[in-house]
Amino acid sequence: MKEKSSITEAEENLLYIRQTLEAAGQLTAVPGWSMVAAGGLALAGAVVNGFVTGTPWKPETDARYPLMIWGGVLVFSLTIVLYGIHRQSRKMQVPIRSPLVRKLLWSLCPSLFAGALLTGLSFKDGFMEWLPVIWLGCYGAAVTSSGMVSVAPVRYMGLCFLLTAAVAAVSTPDLGLLWVAFGFGWLHIVYGAYIARRHND
Repeated sequence: MKEKSSITEAEENLLYIRQTLEAAGQLTAVPGWSMVAAGGLALAGAVVNGFVTGTPWKPETDARYPLMIWGGVLVFSLTIVLYGIHRQSRKMQVPIRSPLVRKLLWSLCPSLFAGALLTGLSFKDGFMEWLPVIWLGCYGAAVTSSGMVSVAPVRYMGLCFLLTAAVAAVSTPDLGLLWVAFGFGWLHIVYGAYIARRHND
């Protein structure tokens, strides 16, 4: 009985150490299914762009309406992913502490800010055909950096976004929506499903 109690105590100590290390230095509560949902929203946005509003970089299109669609996709996706992180952290009993939040913000925000700035300049100066490269590249850089404090598949997803941006850069503008849908849609779905099965279950 004493031996069993010692084993239980050792397991509790190991769990406490693991949770402390993860909370301090790594985000393991990555919401795989929330990423899948975000990918689905991105595909829906691409469909609306393709069949209703047109793409922002199409010359005869009023760019404000398709950009509003992607703004909505961004807001809803962020809401879903943030809720998923909160829910997953409670499920895993790993609190997300302020040092980790600061690390994530420092890794994410510079690239995302650059993407927002370049998007504004593209809209102002009429170089909208570069938006797929800007969005995919800056998001890929942000995700790759944030992957250093998260699970490994997040880094690989970021690298795939960067590769997609590179391919979009040498493609014709009429294929821009295809690369945006592939990146923000299918990459999120594939990696989100993998993370859900590998890390969340």
